[in-house]
Amino acid sequence: MSTKSTGTIYDQLQFPSLVAAGFVVATSIVFALRFWSLSATPKVKILLQDEIKSARQRALEYCFNPRAVMAKGYAKDMQIEYTHFGGPAEYVIHAIKANLTGSLSAFAPLLHRMVQKNMPSIMGQYKDWTPVKVHDKVLRLIATNNARVFQGTAASLDEEWLAASTGYVLACFDCIRALKQWHPYLRPLVYRFIPERAAIKDQWAKGRKRVMASMRERQEKGGSLEDPPTMLDHLSNGRNEHIRDDVELQLLHQMTLIAVGTVTTFSSTTQAIYDLVAHPEYIPILREEVESVPRDENGNFTKESTVAMDKLDSFLKESQRFNSPDLTTFQRAAIADMTLPDGTFVPKGTKLEINTCSIHKDPELYENPEEFDGLRFHKWRITPGKEKKYMYSSSGTHDLSWGFGRHACPGRYLSAINIKLIMAELLMNYDIKLPDGVSRPENIEFEVLCSPEPDFEILFKDRSH
Repeated sequence: MSTKSTGTIYDQLQFPSLVAAGFVVATSIVFALRFWSLSATPKVKILLQDEIKSARQRALEYCFNPRAVMAKGYAKDMQIEYTHFGGPAEYVIHAIKANLTGSLSAFAPLLHRMVQKNMPSIMGQYKDWTPVKVHDKVLRLIATNNARVFQGTAASLDEEWLAASTGYVLACFDCIRALKQWHPYLRPLVYRFIPERAAIKDQWAKGRKRVMASMRERQEKGGSLEDPPTMLDHLSNGRNEHIRDDVELQLLHQMTLIAVGTVTTFSSTTQAIYDLVAHPEYIPILREEVESVPRDENGNFTKESTVAMDKLDSFLKESQRFNSPDLTTFQRAAIADMTLPDGTFVPKGTKLEINTCSIHKDPELYENPEEFDGLRFHKWRITPGKEKKYMYSSSGTHDLSWGFGRHACPGRYLSAINIKLIMAELLMNYDIKLPDGVSRPENIEFEVLCSPEPDFEILFKDRSH
């Protein structure tokens, strides 16, 4: 187990290459990395590989412990005491799995109509080739759809709320980066002077105003549900009726849903668009597919339509393989001293993570792993008996972008539908390409987070012209 470090911030900016180096020499055992922020406070991350395969080994007690164990490490990474950026409560996760996922068939046509309506105004209309920064536009499309799913129709039309919710997503990561340049002992003082922290406070105030309005609307309607029901409905009825009138708790849940439900979706969509213009040979292939899939009697895409977008599904999964929003997964904190099966001693407080970015480039799992093959998973699914495997929303030990097992992202099915609807409408309504002499932008990597370049411009032109 190596813990050697050069002790510079450059290390954390090169995290994927460090993980890859450790992965090559320690494929089946644990290894550690130290990386430093400007605060000169080292962190030791134990990155597990094959330990994930045996739930009975003691190491896996930490991968499959209650979510509270994971939350400790995640909350620290996200600087939750300053950003409020944390994971959803267990009963919120239950509502997503038990209620929201079951209503996605009803949501899909509605969300498609919203994308059709909003894309011309948000993404823009262009008679001639025009440079466009898609990052914030994609975020707005996702946030609008999610506002309807999470809180209701009025929220999806509330300009102040949409601006606050999209701003919150961006401000959180800016705040995290800013805080981590300071020693932990100084952060309780420094955070008061960070502009992004002030923005977060303002966004929560606007969120409180919106949530109170949504709760009041529900009361005026006698508590009747929207059709299909929102997450606010699910968190105000049945087993959650006791928190129906708790404004602060409902606000917390809505802001948490924005944080975890919007970040990955808009990041993955933006990355897929960047990959599409970097590999334009896939544009006609994917366009032909989305134009040919069945629709409902009103001409809307359905949940079944998105499932039928098999080549697009494969393209998205390949894009995610290259650009997973998290360079590691299964972030856990050891809650007691322990010794792993290989004899490695792990002291209490050590973070344990799975080296996702290296698994996704493992030549034993992927042929030519450094080559972008947009139809890779489509070709895998042609094999008899594997037609429903390797889907974009699938999770497994070879693909940890969504997590794994009972801790896999519960909102990944909604995310997949949203991304496919936006990509399909973009393909059908625009021609897109890279400017001459310009390559796909490098990702922005900070510690274990991977984000698309926000200021990159793509050339757009309406297909109708």
